[in-house]
Amino acid sequence: MNLKSVGMLALLLLIVFSMSNTLGTGITLLIFAIIFLVQAILFSIKTEYYDKFLSFTNPGLYSAYSEKGSDFIRKKRRMNIISYYLFSAITGFNAFTQIRLMTKIDARPLFNYREYFPFAIVIMVLIFLTNHASILTIKKSKTANEDLGWNIIIGIVLAIILVGFVSLYVFHSIF
Repeated sequence: MNLKSVGMLALLLLIVFSMSNTLGTGITLLIFAIIFLVQAILFSIKTEYYDKFLSFTNPGLYSAYSEKGSDFIRKKRRMNIISYYLFSAITGFNAFTQIRLMTKIDARPLFNYREYFPFAIVIMVLIFLTNHASILTIKKSKTANEDLGWNIIIGIVLAIILVGFVSLYVFHSIF
């Protein structure tokens, strides 16, 4: 992960937070669900788009993919495109749930910038660690299915860490 990737991630977090505070959480999630769906469709239509997108956003991961060969890249591409479709569906469902919830109650943004900053730092660190762990698992894996299994395990562990951090933060502010 280079400086360009970290800068793009920081810019994305800033855009998401600004959109969430101005448009609301539901509308922001709906916009991103549509973006994920468009990406999944484009990646399904032309495989070069996925390769260009991955090489632009994360050159280290793309070079690790390309070292494994075209069969590995094809299988990983297919799995990642399926993940984009699933992520779009889950994000869209969450968006409609948030929109219905926001119309029933008067909800304000949950965090302000001062409270959001520690979450952004933790998320950036977790993404940085996940990126390096993904590159290591790609290099150690013999097949794309083995790599997928390791990525699922790493994702579950990092999700537990993130839920633990959020829980500690919420419980600390309550008590």
